[in-house]
Amino acid sequence: MDNNAQNCLLNALDQMVTNPLLGALPPMLDPLNLAKELRYRPITPEHIRAIPMAERHHLSNQYKRIFIPNSLTLDIAYSFQRMLHDGLSQRDPRQNLSRKFIYQSGQQVGAAMDKVVWWPSFASGMVIEGISGVGKSQVVDRTLSLFPQVIEHGKNEACGWLQLKQLVWLKVHMSSDGSRGGFLLNGLMALDEALQTDYASQYKGVRWTVEKLLVVFLHLLAVHRCGVLIIEEAQETNLNLTPFARDFINFFLRVLNWGIPTVLIGNPLAFSNLRAHSQDVDRFSDSGWFQLEPEMDPTSEHWQKGLIPGLWLPTLLDNPDATYTQFSDHSLDSTLHGFIWRRTAGFPRYVCRLRRAVQEFALRTKATQVTPAMIDEVYRTSAKMIPLHARIEAFVNKDWRALNQFLDISEDHYRRLWSPPGKTTTDNLSQQVDRPYVPKPIATTAKKNTSRSAAKPRATKANPTPPNQFSPEDIRSKEFQENMVNNMTKGLDLNLSKS
Repeated sequence: MDNNAQNCLLNALDQMVTNPLLGALPPMLDPLNLAKELRYRPITPEHIRAIPMAERHHLSNQYKRIFIPNSLTLDIAYSFQRMLHDGLSQRDPRQNLSRKFIYQSGQQVGAAMDKVVWWPSFASGMVIEGISGVGKSQVVDRTLSLFPQVIEHGKNEACGWLQLKQLVWLKVHMSSDGSRGGFLLNGLMALDEALQTDYASQYKGVRWTVEKLLVVFLHLLAVHRCGVLIIEEAQETNLNLTPFARDFINFFLRVLNWGIPTVLIGNPLAFSNLRAHSQDVDRFSDSGWFQLEPEMDPTSEHWQKGLIPGLWLPTLLDNPDATYTQFSDHSLDSTLHGFIWRRTAGFPRYVCRLRRAVQEFALRTKATQVTPAMIDEVYRTSAKMIPLHARIEAFVNKDWRALNQFLDISEDHYRRLWSPPGKTTTDNLSQQVDRPYVPKPIATTAKKNTSRSAAKPRATKANPTPPNQFSPEDIRSKEFQENMVNNMTKGLDLNLSKS
């Protein structure tokens, strides 16, 4: 390496170290130390012993705060801190270009979004997708807890400010009605709550149309040097099927273009519109496109050594759970990790809910310890668990057809996941073929088909043996498998011809 190149690198490192926007942030952590910081277990024997038994029922919500990282959630947290530090490094307020940008951004206020300029660069984007209950929000909230939200700076002549409230991160929920106006109101209110400002009142009135407010929101994020913008609760109804679907994506691209790293969190169905544009995928996946799933395998290391001891076993009672013995003839009930998995399907949220319900039941009945019979009774009879039975049983049995009843779960995705080419799904877990899962795009649909499968012909006196017929879902599944087999065969022939 020549001296000039080495000096450039040293200067770049020095700029990062002395950047005022990075100065008050915690340092970048390596994966091992980051995992230690993320891990959170508030319910321990030492903590519980000092609390009177009559008051322990107040602590059941503490189970929601337990966080046991795995390799995927650790990767998400590590990528988040990387995009935060990198994004602020690129916006060093001491640089003339950065100071000029804030001025130019302010000049755009009052213009409509379609009139503002596109800047020559983009910040990093990230997508975290998964169905309800897999822990998307929890991993983000736990990661955000490692950083301050606001840092107050005094006078800094090199940066050109008398004072500044630096916004390290901002989380904004998508509007329930799928409107951009609702989203902007949520965004301005989130800014006011974090910064103790009154932007929502300042920018209300007929003069500030939605198109103009979009520019205002971008400028405010830039002025406060927002480190990362997190868009929460992206659902199919507000990012894919509404008239504003493309407009929302274009706005989020504008946020990246304004130099602000952005994280989109939501249901996989919400991102089918985004997936359809390769350039958008490139930009929003620069810091990673992560897909969270429930723990599909009750024998996985994270389930047995992470979630069961970390999330399930902590107790509010004086005594630990009763030693587990086989509860029934069901194969999954022969071990504790299988027993709990059959009643939660590996969803972290459902493990937490069942554990809370069991603890509340035990405290209410003045039990001295939790037993398998108690767990099963709570699962079968608790009003907190009964609404989840259909989803849990569908995932335990790997029955993608049963998912048709849920508008926010793609049965097609799980058909591909659970029914490899040439194999059929069964209700017996031991007959399933486990293989690595590579996320595949979910097909874009204008409206989710909620109709039931066509009824098969019934036997009558006139026709005692009706011909076998496939339902529409059976036909699609058969065609899918045949096409996949044909494609695999073609690929095999091509590889053989090259060898």
